[in-house]
Amino acid sequence: MSDTPRHPIHRMVTIALLLAAMVTGALMFAPAAQAAPCSANCLAPGDYTIVTLSGGLPRSYLVHVPASYSGDRPVPLLLDLHGFTSYAADERKYSGQLAQSDKRGFIAVWPEGIALSWNAYGCCAAGNAVQVDDAGFLRSVIVALKGRANIDADRVFVTGISNGGGMAQRMACESADLIRAVASVSFPLNTDRCAPAKPIGVTEIAATGDATIAYYGSTPPLAGLPNDLAGVPLGVQGARESLAAWKRISGCGDDLARRQINDEVRSEEYLSCNGGVRAGLVTVSGGKHVLYGGYVGLGYNGTYFPPIDVSEYIWENVFNL
Repeated sequence: MSDTPRHPIHRMVTIALLLAAMVTGALMFAPAAQAAPCSANCLAPGDYTIVTLSGGLPRSYLVHVPASYSGDRPVPLLLDLHGFTSYAADERKYSGQLAQSDKRGFIAVWPEGIALSWNAYGCCAAGNAVQVDDAGFLRSVIVALKGRANIDADRVFVTGISNGGGMAQRMACESADLIRAVASVSFPLNTDRCAPAKPIGVTEIAATGDATIAYYGSTPPLAGLPNDLAGVPLGVQGARESLAAWKRISGCGDDLARRQINDEVRSEEYLSCNGGVRAGLVTVSGGKHVLYGGYVGLGYNGTYFPPIDVSEYIWENVFNL
């Protein structure tokens, strides 16, 4: 199934702006916990490609509504963000969240970045270099889906890998009013300027053998170079430093719960944080940058399977709210 433009561009812009204003106004006066069933232009089970305008740019996103969805009760919403040089369709194919949607009954969305990139903190390419308002775009996606489906406003989540993981972390900083928790795969917070509107849970899953975004962090190759040069991350925060930053941001106590998941994977989590949220780090010993089993692309030939099912872990341990 597909949503396609049916009007000239000036009419489409006018209609989009009016609808956005109407939805935003409705949300301002409705309690956050309410999720009234959709009454017009509602989504039914199936797959959609939706095209819209955001920040003056044409944007698109894929939507999967599971067969179990009836609209009579609120369901979770997940935004799943692709990495740099990748597409929304790639993330849909490899992240495992499509199968999780069918298994758990949530609505899954795979937004498309500009020039295969996102404007995350210090990364990547065009999205970061020209400061695309990706946070605004993703917020508009959440609002739009709330208008077309019965979404549980208390269970809106964001995940993503690499540049998409970085964008998920940015959403945690800038859109905590709409999002309950975030899971970032293979990318740290990477900023010292993060002030969420309310406490939000954040967990990163990272591999010590990551040769793209170093687990222990990295610095620019030459003195005097910035960490971010025209969207190229010359230096990045380490995964452990990112966890420490979220401990501070979320006002967590010092008690750190440690768990060995298997021989190659361990989790560390601060459980006593403001608002009852959690700040966590899952470390894959060795491992690679793309922690999706069977991934093809970027030099991966489909034969690498990490020692953890990222999608399953996220729903069982991060989004289990």
